[in-house]
Amino acid sequence: KVHNILAEMVMGGMVLETNMNEIVTQIDAQNKLEKSEAGLAGAPARAVSDVKNMNLPEIPRNINIGDISIKVPNLPSFK
Repeated sequence: KVHNILAEMVMGGMVLETNMNEIVTQIDAQNKLEKSEAGLAGAPARAVSDVKNMNLPEIPRNINIGDISIKVPNLPSFK
């Protein structure tokens, strides 16, 4: 974390930011962002769970659109 802060303050050997209030404000903003993203870590598992719990009607096995006929393959069940 310190390396990231220093990388923002110093670029190419040139000090870009010396105002301590601005540095602390940016650190607080970064911490807030990290906390908000922490909830996203479980998103894939929640998505799979939500798909499993969806009440979907039976998938049609044959789809006919005009002259086009499509046979739907058997798909594995999510449950």
